[in-house]
Amino acid sequence: MKRNDLARLAEIAGMKRDLDMRDLSRISAQMNALQGEIDSLRQKIRDRDETVNLDTARLNGVDITWRRWTDATIARMQLKMAELALARELFVARTRTSFGRAAALDSLKSRKK
Repeated sequence: MKRNDLARLAEIAGMKRDLDMRDLSRISAQMNALQGEIDSLRQKIRDRDETVNLDTARLNGVDITWRRWTDATIARMQLKMAELALARELFVARTRTSFGRAAALDSLKSRKK
């Protein structure tokens, strides 16, 4: 293998590693945003449960409907979070492979010099 070929291959492996890292970062950001939304809804539920005032929503029973909606919404979000966690694990495996490939090619390239 020619030195230029090895250098080009190492460059491509580095680009692939960077793309995989970007994808992993993107999915982690989605997970963090979703967790923030879940935490926000849970905090609103806690705030509502701590309030003992008889407001219009409680008097009409709308708060029960809201609570059902929030519980269902949180369940959907947790399902999405599980799907993202699974996808993240796949990206982690792919990124590990990319890092190893790039490191091996960089090592070979430096030995070749």
